[in-house]
Amino acid sequence: MELLKLISDRYSCRRYSQEVVKDEDILKILEAGRIAPTAHNNQPQRIYVVKSEEGKEKLMKDFKFNFKAPCYLVCGYNIDEAWKNPLDNNKDSGEVDISIVMTHMMLMAEELGLATCWIGYMNPEIIRKNLEIPENIKIVGVFSLGYHREDDVPAKLHTIRRSNEDLVKFL
Repeated sequence: MELLKLISDRYSCRRYSQEVVKDEDILKILEAGRIAPTAHNNQPQRIYVVKSEEGKEKLMKDFKFNFKAPCYLVCGYNIDEAWKNPLDNNKDSGEVDISIVMTHMMLMAEELGLATCWIGYMNPEIIRKNLEIPENIKIVGVFSLGYHREDDVPAKLHTIRRSNEDLVKFL
């Protein structure tokens, strides 16, 4: 599939079939994240694959959006490994790094015929506690992963895009 079409067609899925995601597809998605660029190539990303019923129950215990996906990826980064920018008050690159990693994984999922939804409306500390994730891992996002249910459709706002005239300035 052409990349621009794949990016354009992808949308956040909120209704999943219960078809199990194949392990080989999960491994391809994780590989797309592994090879994603990170600052200074430090690779601080940490991905937690939640697909067991027990794991999903722990994740959903205090979670607002349960899309009943067959799999969830909890994504964060090791704060001790993220590159610190000395020219910007040692700001760490972890949130940017994991965002790039998540985007690569979401696009790979789309190429494989899988659906995702980046869930940012979550409490990282509650997820950390419920899944027993170490303190040095900063959780940035969770995304659901599975196959679209037949009645799933893009949100109404999906195709509304501002023009480049509004978004881009050539200097």
